[in-house]
Amino acid sequence: MIPANPLACVKLQKPAVSEEEMAEQASQRRYLEAHEVAALFTGLDAYQEEKREQRRQSRAHGKAYLPTLDGLAYVDHVVPFIKLMYYTGLRPGDLFGLRWDHVNLTFATIRKVIEKTAHHRPEPMTFPLSTSAVGVLKAWHQQQGAPASGVVFPSPHNGKRMSQTAMQKPWARVRHLAGLPADLLLYSLRHNFASQLIMGGADLLAVSKLMAHSDIQTTIQHYAHLRPDHTRDAVEAFARETTSKTLAGHKSYKS
Repeated sequence: MIPANPLACVKLQKPAVSEEEMAEQASQRRYLEAHEVAALFTGLDAYQEEKREQRRQSRAHGKAYLPTLDGLAYVDHVVPFIKLMYYTGLRPGDLFGLRWDHVNLTFATIRKVIEKTAHHRPEPMTFPLSTSAVGVLKAWHQQQGAPASGVVFPSPHNGKRMSQTAMQKPWARVRHLAGLPADLLLYSLRHNFASQLIMGGADLLAVSKLMAHSDIQTTIQHYAHLRPDHTRDAVEAFARETTSKTLAGHKSYKS
């Protein structure tokens, strides 16, 4: 019999993060470079044209009853969904659950309960919409028949809320047409939204609210390193001012 566990006070060392894990983390939480943004929007246009051409071919080969897609702003929900995520930084889940009741196009806002934090923050939050985001929603709203309620991006199969995986294949197609890296996730558009705001000089607290983070420490942890280095600017300004005064005083003393 062993009287005591000989390993009772032994703690295992936490394993180091592997190269694969570090690469995965970097690809998931990063922003888009300028050329990638241009490629993304090119890919969105290519997706729409591909769908239009497919419909033309179907109509020309025995399916003339299918409506043409040539005169529509959006061939389906995919492009407005991706654009709205790009312009708002909302999580895919919140866009799946977005209803026209939540959208105020007159005041350019979205007001809804954030699903990820609904268990401890059940009250709705208000998010301002940019002109670009409003433009996307207005065009999609009109195309859908200007509904007063209902899901903004309904399933094309049953008109109800889409499943959480509904955008995986469409995003892969857009990404392919855009020539973007295969490891660029749809969720990266949310990180890009926050990153670009921070690098543009936006206040961390404001970005935290726009991202609907339950704690500003989340924003600081993931995005603070991207903000302009105001502390360095302050130190440099102090050094320049001090040097200038010292030189002026030295010249006055000599004369």
